[in-house]
Amino acid sequence: MCDTVSTSIIFGALSLLPGNRYIPLGLIPAALIVYTVHRQRPSHKLARVERAIEACEETFKYAKSNCARNHLELTDATRRLLEAKLSASNIQTRLLKTYSITTREELLEYLQNLHEIVQNINQCAKDVKKIQTSTLLTIEAERQREFFEGIKELREIHDTVVSASARNTQPTVIRRFESAATSV
Repeated sequence: MCDTVSTSIIFGALSLLPGNRYIPLGLIPAALIVYTVHRQRPSHKLARVERAIEACEETFKYAKSNCARNHLELTDATRRLLEAKLSASNIQTRLLKTYSITTREELLEYLQNLHEIVQNINQCAKDVKKIQTSTLLTIEAERQREFFEGIKELREIHDTVVSASARNTQPTVIRRFESAATSV
């Protein structure tokens, strides 16, 4: 509807008109208003929420395969995500019912419920964002635990090697020190 290419073509064609040059200047604010209204439509906002849900599901797939120790936490987050998906589906159902508005009364009822629909969409988006954030925190906690275990393991190996080499080289160092002291 308001993509960049079509807007550029329209403005380019209007600039070639020999008449009034103020037409494009009047169309720019009009195009911005149409674009803003389009982005604020409930169906457009709900589409953004659904994309966020899909991204959250991808994060869950990664978390389930890499964070087996946090199974209970991931199960709870999955439940909350399913609740958010149900909420988005209910909102979608309400929006689909608006496509069949034919009378003025139905339109007035829709406009009265529009604020509630937008609030539900915003709440659903917040819930999905919280779920996504908690899942990402779970993934990072698991990564940090793995890093800590790796560091601990390498420190133990290092300490073992150092203590073993210290036991083997201690008499040699003392002998070298004693031979250096007698030769002086």
